[in-house]
Amino acid sequence: MTAQHQEPGSIGRTPQQIRTSLRDDRSPRAIRAALPIEDLDAFDRQYRKALRTAADDLDLTPLHECVESWWRHAVLRADPVAYQDMIDQAEEVQRRVESGEPTGGMAWEEAEARLRRRISAGQ
Repeated sequence: MTAQHQEPGSIGRTPQQIRTSLRDDRSPRAIRAALPIEDLDAFDRQYRKALRTAADDLDLTPLHECVESWWRHAVLRADPVAYQDMIDQAEEVQRRVESGEPTGGMAWEEAEARLRRRISAGQ
C-alpha cells in the first residue's frame, strides 16, 4: 500500500469515506487528513509533544497513545452532525447531573462496549 497525499481537514469527503480511510490507514498523516480544520493545531501540538517525549524517554508509549486517541477522535468527528448530537446529549446529561435530576442512561461498561464495537466497525 502506498501513501497518498491527503489534504488536511475532511472537506469534500463523506463520513463513511473518512471512516473507511481511517480503518485502512491509522497513520498520523491519515488521522490528520481526516480531522476537521479546527482540530489541526491541537493535533499538531500534541503529536509533536508525544514525539519529543518518546525521544527523550526512549519509549514509544506516549506516541502510540497520542495516535490512538486522535484516531478515535477523528472517527467520532467524521460525521459532524452525529458528533454535535453526542456533545449536546453529553451537555444535557451533565446539566441534569449538576441539578440533581435523574439521568437514566446505561452502565459505563455497556456504553464503553458499544463505543468500542462502533469504532471497530469503523462507524
